[in-house]
Amino acid sequence: MTSKSRSVAFGIAALVAAMPAVAADPVYFHKPNVDRDRFASDYAGCAELAKGVEAPAAVSAYSSDIYSVAANSFFNGFFRSREQRHMIENVLRTCMADKGYRRVRASKPMIKELSRLPDKERVDRLFVLAAAPVPDGEVMPR
Repeated sequence: MTSKSRSVAFGIAALVAAMPAVAADPVYFHKPNVDRDRFASDYAGCAELAKGVEAPAAVSAYSSDIYSVAANSFFNGFFRSREQRHMIENVLRTCMADKGYRRVRASKPMIKELSRLPDKERVDRLFVLAAAPVPDGEVMPR
């Protein structure tokens, strides 16, 4: 494995390893018998594409009241951040689907198992799930 593919794999590993702890409804990408380097390359390409997504700026009305301007700015930033995450998820999901991957919702026992594993073992386990002949969990619509 080259240093570039190792750094790509590390970036993917960090993202995927954090997924079960962060997401309320964790999903992973599955493609039967996919090679680990191919998976890392596909995911890295899609993640790179998703990095370019930017949510549109919200339009705010003029107000001479500084408190309403502050509240408006706060909520605009909050909702723009949420929209940005949704747009990145959509780009990643679409890109991976175009490459033949399906999203699979991890089961609660699987989430518990993954949360107990150290980071390196968690990444290895997630790759085994991603490349398994049959997905372990509920297959999500494309």
